[in-house]
Amino acid sequence: MKVHSSDSISIQRQKIANGSQFIRLIKPCSLNDGIIQLPEILPEIQLNASVTWFIPSSGSGSRMFQFLHDFLKNNLITAELKFFIQNLNRFPFFELLEEKYKNVSVENMEELIDLVEFILFNKGLNFSDLPKGLIPFHSAEIGMTTAFQDQYLQGKGIQASRLEFHFTIQEEYQQQIEESIQRVRNENDFPISFSVQNSETDSFVFNDKLELIVTNDALPVRKPAGHGSLLGNLNQIQADFLLLKNIDNIQHKAKSELAMTSWNHLLKYTQLIKSQLIDLFENPSIVRLNELNKMYQFNSGDLINSFENVDEIRNFIDRPMRVCGMVKNSGQPGGGPFWIEKNGIVSKQIVEQAQISTIDSQQQIMKQSTHFNPVMIIASVEDMTGNNYNLEDYCDYESYFIVHKKHEGKDIQFIENPGLWNGSMANWLTVFVELPAETFSPVKTVLDLLNEMHQL
Repeated sequence: MKVHSSDSISIQRQKIANGSQFIRLIKPCSLNDGIIQLPEILPEIQLNASVTWFIPSSGSGSRMFQFLHDFLKNNLITAELKFFIQNLNRFPFFELLEEKYKNVSVENMEELIDLVEFILFNKGLNFSDLPKGLIPFHSAEIGMTTAFQDQYLQGKGIQASRLEFHFTIQEEYQQQIEESIQRVRNENDFPISFSVQNSETDSFVFNDKLELIVTNDALPVRKPAGHGSLLGNLNQIQADFLLLKNIDNIQHKAKSELAMTSWNHLLKYTQLIKSQLIDLFENPSIVRLNELNKMYQFNSGDLINSFENVDEIRNFIDRPMRVCGMVKNSGQPGGGPFWIEKNGIVSKQIVEQAQISTIDSQQQIMKQSTHFNPVMIIASVEDMTGNNYNLEDYCDYESYFIVHKKHEGKDIQFIENPGLWNGSMANWLTVFVELPAETFSPVKTVLDLLNEMHQL
């Protein structure tokens, strides 16, 4: 069974009937217990690797403006809406508004509704339908910039012998996305490629009686099965290292130096680890493996010391590797880095809150977590001889999610594939590294654009 090949209707129905497959937490990963600090000084390393930024960016901007949709639905003036209107001139898209909208008051309901509809729908800016990456995030000397443009402009700062960009997108917006990025590119600049989530990975949809939902033409209704379905896209990229990040985690260019310094340092660190693993593969030694494990904390010392021969050492390190940035929790605990146990095997995983059982003992472990995953991941996907691994061989296909939503006003449920940095990378060699909180400045709601890291 592969992520890129859709399960049969009967298999997906049975998965839903079986219920959510919770992950058994042992304890959170914490500093010096699964998470390491990035050394300030690294050995002199020549960054001669080919690097591709892999940025999932097919999500729409509708969730950024949920409070505006709620306003149109119930006509209630919330604190969020007041704050939005009071600070309207601080958003980069303010200059796109018609003059009549630039001084709208929350006291004038008719004008307010007209403004919100102009922002959301195709009578105006149409932000509700646009991909999030096409929404203006920042104001700069060159004018306002979208998330696609910012990712490209900042990503150019990566030190590599060959640098490329790959965005996963909504196909119908490809021309608009290309034109957006082209406005900030120079001639002969870094190559950019695009792909779309394979529709063959879309899930079948069921009602609460596990009956298949069909269209008026008796065709099965299908829904995209989450970012884990992008594993097939990731599998097609040819590069020494892949840099994964979310489209909305981007800072204003004037405040991006720390983030880019961290990325370059993390890349050097990953190349160092990879070179040491190749040397260990060619010269297997349990003593040397123990030394590396103390430095990078791949797994418990008990597991390492249980190896009895050269093949076990090689099998342990001969797999895709991910070096994942982790940021200290600043809010409510949730998904993040944990030590987990499955089928008697202990490993480090990035676990989503939805994968954690609601029983008290598991919830208590979750609440003790100190860090979360901001999706700053450097992946090494070549084997010890320079050939690409088949990443689908290292996925835990049982780490799926069950999604509950509405369809035409009715309750539905369907399967999401194992998350790209969760179950899809469950059997990778894993290193967790603490990064500064300033490297994480996501835009989940439009109000986040008023935060310090997004303003001049």
